[in-house]
Amino acid sequence: MIPMLKPILLAVALPLVFIGCTSTNPKAAFNDVSQHITARTGRDVRWMREDSERDEMEKSVDALLQTNLTAQSAIAIALLNNRSLQAEFEEIGLSQAELSQASRLRNPEFEGAWRLPTSGPKVVNAEYALAQNFLDLLTLPARKAIATRNLEATKLRIADRVLTLTEEAQAAFYTVQASQQLTNRLALIVEVNEAAADVAKRQHEAGNITDLELQNQLATYAQSRLDLSRAQAQLRADSEKLNRTLGLWGKQTSWKLKGELASPPEKELPVESVEALAVSQRLDLAAARTQLANVQGALKLKKSVRWLPAVSIGVAAEHELDRTWVLGPSLSFEVPIFDQGQPELARLAAEYRRAARSFEAQAVNIRSEVREARDTLIAARDAADYYNKVLLPQRQRILRESLLQYNAMQLGSIALLSAKEREAIAEREAIEALRDYWIARARLERAVGGTFTPVTDANPPKAKETKPTNSHEHHEH
Repeated sequence: MIPMLKPILLAVALPLVFIGCTSTNPKAAFNDVSQHITARTGRDVRWMREDSERDEMEKSVDALLQTNLTAQSAIAIALLNNRSLQAEFEEIGLSQAELSQASRLRNPEFEGAWRLPTSGPKVVNAEYALAQNFLDLLTLPARKAIATRNLEATKLRIADRVLTLTEEAQAAFYTVQASQQLTNRLALIVEVNEAAADVAKRQHEAGNITDLELQNQLATYAQSRLDLSRAQAQLRADSEKLNRTLGLWGKQTSWKLKGELASPPEKELPVESVEALAVSQRLDLAAARTQLANVQGALKLKKSVRWLPAVSIGVAAEHELDRTWVLGPSLSFEVPIFDQGQPELARLAAEYRRAARSFEAQAVNIRSEVREARDTLIAARDAADYYNKVLLPQRQRILRESLLQYNAMQLGSIALLSAKEREAIAEREAIEALRDYWIARARLERAVGGTFTPVTDANPPKAKETKPTNSHEHHEH
């Protein structure tokens, strides 16, 4: 029996010699994601797959937290420590496993039957068959190509998610920085108003101010304390959002911020040709383009094998009752009587049309998104410049002049308090405008695809649209 099985196994295993199996290790695929991110942000990303890697990354995070937190260190911590991002990295492993599976043939099917005669010599009638699905062998290259494109789309989507996290980390950091700055300013205002309230009480006891003026000063002090309490609560909420974004907990949450919000740079980001630039280097659009090609490939494959039945070819051996062996080829195939593949074709055609329309819609939405982000950045810079260069200095001058007139007894306390209130409002709005500017700047960089310079990846996503020009023009404010 064993000598008869050798040619069976050899005949079925022969095609495997010409087929190379793809590895299940996703390291190379993740390295491609890392290259995309490095080209756009200058940052590295790591994947915690082993306990040793986890320990190393935790040490890196602790080292970054030794100094006061900045926007750049916040990004670095988020890319290392955000658990949701680490979970999404596993999609690369799943797609790599699917590619490895698609590059392999299905296992051959072995059948055996043993029969004993009802009379005569007790000789076992044995029958063996080993067959391989021939259609599976023919479609292997196409299935592998589809799985390869699916892996590529997964890598692009994950890289795009990393860029989104980069923007979220910056926005959370700038929000906390603004809340901290506002809280510090309100704490100073509370101290000033507390001192002013004490002076007002003594003046009222001496009969120098009326009851109305005293109550106005006390109300101003009470309101400033309430404003500070609200600002402190908002600061705690903003800080927790930053902790979640950076993946920090326990003692790691005792970080401190470095400095206050910086003024806008002298030269603004180039905002010309941002639409074409975004379309050429947005990773989510490249992923949608790859997915469209993937569905198209699956549709073509189904059309090409629609009328080909599922054929299994192999060899069969039988041990006759006269103790002889018979050996020969075997063939089995599906007869397409009831199902000629129409439902599957219709499904894939609908999938292709949906993918095509989704890709077109995404391209349109990206253009609109980047225009909106560009306009928001310009408006935010104009507002920040106006507050810091015009309105806030003007309110400060008014307050100084009001104080001089108040000391000269040419202005009442109500007018002075009104000037102080307007100056405080202007300062708060100036801080918020500066915060909005930096968030808008991060959002525009994200909308464009992570950088305002052309992509320098080894395998950058290809775009069908016209390549953007490297504009160095700046918006005039």
